[in-house]
Amino acid sequence: MNLNKKHLIILLIFIGALFIIASACAQADSAAKTSTKQATVKIYNFKPGVLWGPKSLILKNGDAIAGYVEYKGNMQFDKGTGVTSWYIGNGVNGDIEPHHTKLVKVKFFFKNKKGNVKTKTVKGNGGHIRTDLINGYTPYKATVWYKEY
Repeated sequence: MNLNKKHLIILLIFIGALFIIASACAQADSAAKTSTKQATVKIYNFKPGVLWGPKSLILKNGDAIAGYVEYKGNMQFDKGTGVTSWYIGNGVNGDIEPHHTKLVKVKFFFKNKKGNVKTKTVKGNGGHIRTDLINGYTPYKATVWYKEY
């Protein structure tokens, strides 16, 4: 096969395009593989006006994660139990939304008066994951899987 200048230029452009596409795919694939981290938080029945920060898990990135139970439902949370994350900053410059953390899965632990334990696992993709209560059981802790971005 005789390669003239025109064929050679087309071949080089094709190889260059393949190289660019392959490197873009590899970069997108590595960004999607952000490692999932795991932590355990206690579930608290927070009363109105009580600061959640001191009882939350504060991450190095400035976000915080806390577990709660709500027995009646209110303007902020429905009846049930959940885990929420938010940006706590240095305690003064907080924000209602997490800046660097995405909750991906939570395993809730419930205990009854006899000491029997039941669990519920809920998947999500944001700053808040919740589930309904189990009759006769009280939520007491949650294992949280989260990603930092």
